[in-house]
Amino acid sequence: MTLPDRNGPNRNERWSQLQRTRVAILAHFFVLGAATATWAARLPAIKAELHLSDGRLGLALFAIPVGSVLTLAMSGRITDRFGAVRVLRIAGLLVPVALACLGLPGNLPLLMVLLMCYGAVSGLLDVAMNTCGARLEAAYGRPILTSLHAGYSIAGLAGAGIGGAFAALGIAPLPTFVTAAVALAVLAALAGRQVVLPPVVPHTDLPGAPPRRTARNITLVIAVLGLLGLCGQLGEGAAGDWSAVYLHVNLGTPSGVAAAGLAAFSVTMAVGRMFGDRLAARFGSALLVRCSGLVAGLGLAGGLLIGTPAAAIAGFALLGAGLAAIFPQAVSAAARLDPEHAGRNIGRIAAVAYLGLLGGPVAIGAIASGVGLRDALLVPAGLALLVAVLAGIMGQEKRQAPDEAAQDGSDQPGAEARL
Repeated sequence: MTLPDRNGPNRNERWSQLQRTRVAILAHFFVLGAATATWAARLPAIKAELHLSDGRLGLALFAIPVGSVLTLAMSGRITDRFGAVRVLRIAGLLVPVALACLGLPGNLPLLMVLLMCYGAVSGLLDVAMNTCGARLEAAYGRPILTSLHAGYSIAGLAGAGIGGAFAALGIAPLPTFVTAAVALAVLAALAGRQVVLPPVVPHTDLPGAPPRRTARNITLVIAVLGLLGLCGQLGEGAAGDWSAVYLHVNLGTPSGVAAAGLAAFSVTMAVGRMFGDRLAARFGSALLVRCSGLVAGLGLAGGLLIGTPAAAIAGFALLGAGLAAIFPQAVSAAARLDPEHAGRNIGRIAAVAYLGLLGGPVAIGAIASGVGLRDALLVPAGLALLVAVLAGIMGQEKRQAPDEAAQDGSDQPGAEARL
């Protein structure tokens, strides 16, 4: 399906369709975030049911990112080959099905196989929804992708609450996952019908587009964008796995207070993603990513070096705020770089970035065994500063600002920019 052209229904109807599509894509970000968080919230029950040690549980958890990383590049090609909307609709249903299956295993090997499958379909949905979001952003004529990622962050909090509520009621993991899966599948099915995107506009047909890049140049830029994503995801993984450990073990805070580090990180990342699009529209992607890297790097480093619990929590909060927009802006830049192969390029970036999420916590642990956890956590701070240095790569594709779009005569900022 495609959006009506200029000679069809009026602009208000086209704008309404864009808004419905935006909400529908946001719903898919919510589906993935809520499914992943619901699974994570029931980990203690899964561990108890299968009588897993910490080491064996860690081995099982390793299967999810492995499944994602191994299939992300393929997911991008599938998205380009069969269409982002079609893949979005299918993957949006596969993720809840895979979630429900996670309550079935009676042994570790089967659990790992199902977790790899969950990681694979999650990667497929991840690429498809980011590709749809990037194409919708082009139709809007202004940044919207970072706010879509906010849906994933908010869904994480909702999914954790759902899983926690079922755990408090003493309900087993299988009924928990099935209940959540049914609700998420219904949401995905209803939302998928509302996703209607404009056709892909070839790069050379865009107004004021620079000459098309060579394949070698595109590959180089994608590699740098992937590095930016890796630096951001490594910091996210470090905060998720090590913030509470650092506060509890190194700074001696109670376990309840130690969890505040991750909570602060999660909240500021969600808030940062809510406002990231406005900042990108006002200041441009390059300046936003540069400042984001500085906030994340200097904030975390300062919190660690001061060495008090309050400073550390503030440092993780600044890390979350700084990392919020980096990966969405990298995805957006990749889509603008080569719209006809957006899925493939987004898949390549995501595969590199997820290596940071996969290997980052492990690397932090290895470094901490030699120099201590505080100094090891300075690594993601340094990588965030590297993001600030490399942010210039984001500025090579000019995007129409809302005020410019409004001067084109559209009723809504950017709504007619590319229709």
